[in-house]
Amino acid sequence: MTNAQLASIQWGAFLSVVFLAPQLLFRRLTFRGATVTVYASMLFSATFLPMQTVAPRQSVQLVPFQWVADTIRDGQIAFDQMTLNVLLFVPLGAMLMAWGRRSIGQTALIGYGVSLVVEGSQLLWANRIFDVDDLISNTTGTALGWLGALAVVKVHARAKVAPQPRRTLAGVR
Repeated sequence: MTNAQLASIQWGAFLSVVFLAPQLLFRRLTFRGATVTVYASMLFSATFLPMQTVAPRQSVQLVPFQWVADTIRDGQIAFDQMTLNVLLFVPLGAMLMAWGRRSIGQTALIGYGVSLVVEGSQLLWANRIFDVDDLISNTTGTALGWLGALAVVKVHARAKVAPQPRRTLAGVR
């Protein structure tokens, strides 16, 4: 993990506290509200902080799966970046499945839309690269989050329905 990525995580934690404090002080904090606040803070920090002061040499990358060639050329850092992009959107997919009761197609489309807004904003305001691979990996992360949440819901439902063995006072069935 690079120093910039660590700084983004620290900023995300700081912003989470800043935005959670008023919720704690002025109204009852809900699990859903806290989860969305922490996720939004981390998403903002990971995608915009620290701000780049110098524009990149390349502002748009439109070649799908360029990260594969970048990994071969540059080593592990391109693969790690792609993996982190996937992981960054997994919580969005899980929240949309659990709370929004959306289909996987709707969830992937929302993940794509959020990713498109993030990528466009990065290009316009943060001096970062608009990367089609980020759109692909973020959308994939959203879909994986939906699938993971679905698996958890199914396992939990099965555990609730599973018959429990009867026990007698003597401990014999």
